[in-house]
Amino acid sequence: MNLVHSFRSRKYLQRILLSFMLVVAVLAIASLFMNAFARDKVLSLQNDADRKLLTQINYNIENMNGIVKDLAVSLYNDEELIALKSGSDYKQSILKIERLNRTVAASPYLQAAVFYNGRQQRFYSSLNHDMESKVLYGELQKYMDTHADLPKLELLPLVLNDQGNGIDMFAFFIYDGPTRGSVNDNVLVLTVKPGWMLDNVKALNRVAQRENDVLFVTDSEGKVLISSDRALPEGIDVSRDLLPQIGSSSSALDSFIYKNRGTKYKVTYLNKALNNWQIISLQDYNDVLGSVRQMKWTDMAVTLFVAILAVTLSVFFSLRLYKPVGQLLTLVPNEREAGPQGRDELSLIAANVSEMIGKLKGLEQEKAVQWNIAKTYHLRSLIGLSDGVGEHEFRQLREQYDIDIDADSPLRLALVEIDGLDRLSAVPGTKAESLLYFAIANIGQELLGSDTNCEAADMKSGHLVFILSGQAGRLGSLESRFRELQQTILKYYRMTFTITLSDIFEDYREITRQYNLTARHSNYRMIFGKGAIIEPQLLIRNENNETFRIPQELERSLSEGLKSGDLEETELAIRSWKELICGFSFENMYSALLHLAVTLSNTLGEMNHHNLNPVTVNVQAINRRILEKETLDEIETVLLEVVREVFEQRQTGREEKNRLLADTVKEIIEKHFSDPDLNVQRVADMLKMSPVYLGQVFKAQEGGSVVDQINATRLAHARSYLEHHQLTVQEIMEKVGFGNESYFYRLFKRRYGTTPKEYRLKTAIEQSSR
Repeated sequence: MNLVHSFRSRKYLQRILLSFMLVVAVLAIASLFMNAFARDKVLSLQNDADRKLLTQINYNIENMNGIVKDLAVSLYNDEELIALKSGSDYKQSILKIERLNRTVAASPYLQAAVFYNGRQQRFYSSLNHDMESKVLYGELQKYMDTHADLPKLELLPLVLNDQGNGIDMFAFFIYDGPTRGSVNDNVLVLTVKPGWMLDNVKALNRVAQRENDVLFVTDSEGKVLISSDRALPEGIDVSRDLLPQIGSSSSALDSFIYKNRGTKYKVTYLNKALNNWQIISLQDYNDVLGSVRQMKWTDMAVTLFVAILAVTLSVFFSLRLYKPVGQLLTLVPNEREAGPQGRDELSLIAANVSEMIGKLKGLEQEKAVQWNIAKTYHLRSLIGLSDGVGEHEFRQLREQYDIDIDADSPLRLALVEIDGLDRLSAVPGTKAESLLYFAIANIGQELLGSDTNCEAADMKSGHLVFILSGQAGRLGSLESRFRELQQTILKYYRMTFTITLSDIFEDYREITRQYNLTARHSNYRMIFGKGAIIEPQLLIRNENNETFRIPQELERSLSEGLKSGDLEETELAIRSWKELICGFSFENMYSALLHLAVTLSNTLGEMNHHNLNPVTVNVQAINRRILEKETLDEIETVLLEVVREVFEQRQTGREEKNRLLADTVKEIIEKHFSDPDLNVQRVADMLKMSPVYLGQVFKAQEGGSVVDQINATRLAHARSYLEHHQLTVQEIMEKVGFGNESYFYRLFKRRYGTTPKEYRLKTAIEQSSR
């Protein structure tokens, strides 16, 4: 029981055994296919042999028929036989029988030659035959009497007795004329031995090694004419069982399988041979497939032997091959060995090994992480407190943590700051900053390591520090390597960063001081922009510049530009302010920016205090936007946007005011057009405005003067009075505010192309014609 359970749990062993069983199954299937192929091949070969045999028999019969036919024609036209045909004397005719004897003796086919003399009504025959002449003559006479249309030059079967032993001979008739008696009653009859045909069939059977086959020839009615030694199987009727199937076939030479009383026969036939005969071969189907069946049993025996051998060998080799697997399986914990169903031993061992490898890798990774953490900690400590690290301690740290810094060579620091870091920190919980600095550190160490000794440490305060050591010449020409590093990070991470380089120094204890100085210098990214490489010599002018104050002319230019609405002057003032700031030290630079923001805020406050349409600008938002930017170019862009927004708001308010003023003027004109004293001064007085300013604003909005608008309004009302009222032209002129008739006429004709009277007449005609 334990053995069965153990075997069932050994999936891999089962698969090995199953693979061998599949081989055995393949062999068995291949044997079946081979047997089927051999069966079809044997049947095909047998069919070919049968067809050749029947074709040869048919050829021999036709050849014999041709020979007998030629012999009959030659004998019938022989001179001696002509004398026999025409002779009326019985005694003289007896003398001619010798010719018949010679003919029969010379042919292996002929049994007898018989001549019937119509004049004498007597038969004459050769003497060298083994039949009784009276019986032969009687049968011939009977056949001729019963067949009015006697077949000519054809082999006709004759039976001398009715004992059912087949035919006794074949008769071959020849006579004068198309039918018997059409010329005379003379008939020559050649009888052919049926035994010759039978011997020929037997000889062909022996040659083809077919002694057990039943080979026979039948006429069209199924009567057996010639048959081999073997008799037809009991129960087979040729005319009933075979001829209908032969007759229904479209092929003259073919075969089929016939089953009789549980026995299958292969029937091969030649249909419609000489004289419409059938040549038929009947074979036992088991004899035909005897060799195939023998091969089948041989295949089965071989397959069985191979199967037994395969099973034996499979068990033997399986156990031999499985032995190492079983030994490994003993090392697998019991809980794993009793794992999920369907898992074989190798899967269990592989899973166990994978788990152990995973644990080992985890331990190695944990150790590496701890080692890297310790290394990074000591690098940060070295950068922050290098002056407190003794030489012995420094060398010990180098050896213990494989720190790639040569204390005996010149040193240099490179501080890396990612541009736009606020975009990364805006996403809560993101680790993008650490990942980017990790990528920069790895790629940078690979690029810089070819020229210098290099270490990198993420200071976790918004920047990364490279510590470089090597030859002074190489340390002084690192810009190309850092540019390559920037391009690589930009290509793969779509991010830029700024690099600030320190001076080259000799003692590792100077690392902390140089780091603090480089961190201060990194603030000058405001001047040099994002993606810059800041060298110390570029900052000498800024560091030595103690200027703080902004010139009053620059402040006045900014304030006056805003108040006067001069955008160009204001933008120039902002750009000049920025250029001035670029020369300041870092601390003074921020103070100047705050001073600029205060100046801008105060100016906007004054403008809103004295303006009816105040500018809605959030000063606090402006200050916040300025402080969020990392470069002076970005701060300049913010200030220019604010200024343009202020000017746009002021321009929009002024346009709305002018539009409102023009509409008000048009309303006043429409209401007071009939007043002859209405003019620009009068309208300006109503609005308490300067007539010049009023005229300028109105013309700018409408494209015409106030006077033009007054005249246009008066003329429009005058035309309406002409069309709809029966007032005189003088009355209409006074009603719409014109005091001078000639002036009214001139303006009306200029506007409408006709005088007021002509216009009224034309309008009346048009209305009456409608």
